[in-house]
Amino acid sequence: MKPARFILVTLFALTIVGTNSANANGTSAPVAPSTHRVFEIPQSIGSGEGREVSVLLDAQHLKLATVVLRDGSILPPHRAKVPATILVVAGEGVIHLGKEAVPLSRGTLVALAANEEHDVVPRPGGDMILLVHYLRAAGAGPNRSD
Repeated sequence: MKPARFILVTLFALTIVGTNSANANGTSAPVAPSTHRVFEIPQSIGSGEGREVSVLLDAQHLKLATVVLRDGSILPPHRAKVPATILVVAGEGVIHLGKEAVPLSRGTLVALAANEEHDVVPRPGGDMILLVHYLRAAGAGPNRSD
């Protein structure tokens, strides 16, 4: 199965600037800022560590990451310092929000407030792929702890 293609068009300007293009005299010139990016999100688990986190984008206002949980590996209780959403791309399990256990399956989207403790537990022996969006406050830098 081919990876899904997600197009992210932000409502605010993400400044993604590179310096790899050469101009007519052979020197590097900045690439124009862009307000969109295209990402390949895995649809199948594949082999690897029990829990694997891959950062797709680490920009001023937004951080995107995929989390792959293999063979029943859990995402242990933690908090994000900023509001976040978790989209289940593949698999089934539960997310614990306080004392509430919310069932998760493909297509489920959970919106979390900043500092809301949560964990994700796949079905026993199961695998999951999550897409996590961290929405940072305006003016926050990309190295902020999420």
